[in-house]
Amino acid sequence: MKKRKICVVTNSRSDYVRLKTVMLELKRRSDVELVTIVLGSHLLSDFGSTVELLIEDGFAPNYRIFSKVDGNEPVSMARSVGLATTDLATIFYNENPDIVVVHGDRYETLAVASAAALMNIHVAHIQGGEVTGTIDEHIRHAVTKLAHFHFPSNKDAAERIAKLGEEEKNIFNLGCPSIDLIQSAKVMTFAELKIALSEYVKKEGWLDTFTEDFFLVLEHPVTTEFSDTRAHFTEVFDALGSFDNPIMMLWPNVDAGGEALVDLINTFEREHHAQIGVFDNFPNDIFVNLMRHASVMIGNSSSGVREASYLGTPVVNVGNRQEGRNRTKNVIDVPYDAKQIEKSIRAQLKRNTYKKEMPYGKGNSGKRIAEKLATVKLSNIQKRITF
Repeated sequence: MKKRKICVVTNSRSDYVRLKTVMLELKRRSDVELVTIVLGSHLLSDFGSTVELLIEDGFAPNYRIFSKVDGNEPVSMARSVGLATTDLATIFYNENPDIVVVHGDRYETLAVASAAALMNIHVAHIQGGEVTGTIDEHIRHAVTKLAHFHFPSNKDAAERIAKLGEEEKNIFNLGCPSIDLIQSAKVMTFAELKIALSEYVKKEGWLDTFTEDFFLVLEHPVTTEFSDTRAHFTEVFDALGSFDNPIMMLWPNVDAGGEALVDLINTFEREHHAQIGVFDNFPNDIFVNLMRHASVMIGNSSSGVREASYLGTPVVNVGNRQEGRNRTKNVIDVPYDAKQIEKSIRAQLKRNTYKKEMPYGKGNSGKRIAEKLATVKLSNIQKRITF
């Protein structure tokens, strides 16, 4: 029997977290030939060269696409999409996959879905139908209309996809695969976490002052608020400057506006050198335990409103990047205002922890999604709008 060829495209660490268990299950299947394509920040040394995470997991990529245009303007993102589309089209032509799997709402995702759809290749989209802020909102729904099979991570998202005119028989609400990794991650004590971090912390003596009251901070630029990036994130750092708690911060993503945010991070680090540690990337087990032990998680990352809910981590979500996304009681939403951010952090410090909630499925999503990808009937490539 001919194997079904399934091509999975991943562009960043956060994207890979949502694809990893799907890829593991596809690789185990005897009826599937898995082709892996890597692009985006995975291949950039400034962002930790996270392609190494895939290689460590046994996914030496079949193809690497170097499409990121240097620059810190929205035009660089648009040009990057064009370059990626060209290379993806060539790969798809040579490989002729049955299904191309893509996740989420990054601008690279638009390149993947566009190239595949134009070439009459079935597109499977993971985590569509959600509502957020930024250009991601536009891209996510555009990819939904290009995709043939939909794997939303909750009931509300599935209903939105149906309202967009997609056939319900092709919408599979199987939860978010990132929850699989939360459940499988080794549970570390704080002492064990510090030992694990020692491999990555290069700032001499910093771990000696890293205590359990630390803040975990993840901030990303908001592309639709590009001109306000510096002013907005100045409010965040002004609020952080009101505390003495150790700060564990990860670099922002590659979106336009990131350069201004990096400047602010560097300035804060110079002024609070002993307080803050800034890192490119961590393996999943370490990142999950950072979320588990953080006294407060601060910023605008989707992990604050998604994965953190399963750990009961107190979260202060800043700005509108996650506006509209399903969240649980552990999240306090605040605008870019230093006083309100500070007030919310202090409120979360008093709270300490929350009850675990499960709005994005109960795990085992990767296996169920892989099963559906391997067996779903490849219907007529022509899509129909239904209402």
